[in-house]
Parts: sequence; structure tokens; C-alpha cells
Amino acid sequence: LQKLNKLFTRRSIEITWTNYLNNNQEFCMFSFPDGFQSHSVSRCLFNSTELKDSWYIYSCIYNKVEFLRFDSNIGLYVGYTSFGMRQANKLNNNPVALSRRRAQKEAFCHHNSGVLYRNVLNRSVAPSVTLSSVAPPAGGHPTMLTCSVYGFFPKQIRVTWRRDGQEVISDVTSTAELPDGAWLYQIHSSLEFRPRKVKGQNQNQDTFRTRTWIGPEPGLV
Repeated sequence: LQKLNKLFTRRSIEITWTNYLNNNQEFCMFSFPDGFQSHSVSRCLFNSTELKDSWYIYSCIYNKVEFLRFDSNIGLYVGYTSFGMRQANKLNNNPVALSRRRAQKEAFCHHNSGVLYRNVLNRSVAPSVTLSSVAPPAGGHPTMLTCSVYGFFPKQIRVTWRRDGQEVISDVTSTAELPDGAWLYQIHSSLEFRPRKVKGQNQNQDTFRTRTWIGPEPGLV
């Protein structure tokens, strides 16, 4: 590794974070990412703030091929090429080097994941909602009622329609969560329905009136 690293000058460090849909979090640190032939990647995978199941992986890549990896789940280096296996054998028999790498799970993963949770993953933004109705052209087609939800974070959200307290499943179409800019998202859900004429009565001490209007089905939310 020392021979390889002498060939390259460390010019920059780049850190990126990715939020996966399966609720696993990962962040990576790339050392000298502008170098084509050799670079190293440190990764942390975790799925809760407790971090008891966090997984630290340190990979060494040469010419786009991973030849050496440290895996915190086994606590040892693993080689994937003949050169990598020789290096893994040397490092695994070096108590100082092995102890330092094992300590990176705490120093690198646990520290940075705490920063990530405080500043990104626990951040939330309430959505704004608009409801619109599109009248159908002549021909008896159903009216389309659309609920648009904008500017929310995190990405996971569920939009439902209810009629008289019961969830409506049929005649509903929804988009996926779409990027809305600045780490925010939007989603749109549409329901087909046929307006009905409904009679309502208002009564007080002096008057009794009957109103007739055309609108969505009663109890539709």
C-alpha cells in the first residue's frame, strides 16, 4: 500500500451521504478521488440511531478493482487479488495496524453518523396540500379530484382517500415521491368520482329551506 500511495498525491477529500429506501443509511469518504489508478473508500452502514448494528468497511481500489478490504463484522482484512491477499496477511498479523483500523468503527462511523442524524436524517418539513377538481368533457367521464402534496421531508409519506371514514382503494392513482428541490419532495394522488345531486335542509325557529347542489359524494375526504 505504501508503494502505491507514493505514486499519488492526496489532493482532496470528498464526503457524500445516501439515504436508502430500505431505511439503511450509508456515508462514504473518498481519499484523493481525482486519482484514476488508486483510491480508498471508507463506508458506514447503519439503520438506527443506536448504531449497535453499524457496519464499517474500508476498501482499497487499484485500477477500478477492489484488491483489499477491512470488514468490521469480521474484524480482519480480506484480500481479493494475489497482491491484496499478501497485504491482508501482513496487516492481520500487525496488531497495531489492526487495532487502529478496528477503532475506526467508533471514531469514523459512530461520530459522523451522529452528526448526520442531527443535521440531516432527523430533519423534517411539514407538507403543504392543495386539492383541485378537473371537470370531465362531455361524454359521461368521471370527474378527477387531485390531492397535491408539496415541500415535505423526509421522503416517506402516505396519501389516502376516505369516504365515510373508510379508506377508498379503487379508482385511485398516485405518483411516486418526486424531488421538489432543496431536499424536499412532492406527490400527487387522484381519485375518479361522479358528482351527485344532494338535497340538504337548514331549519331554525323562523325558516325552513331546502338547498340543492351538485358536488362530490358526501363524506369524501
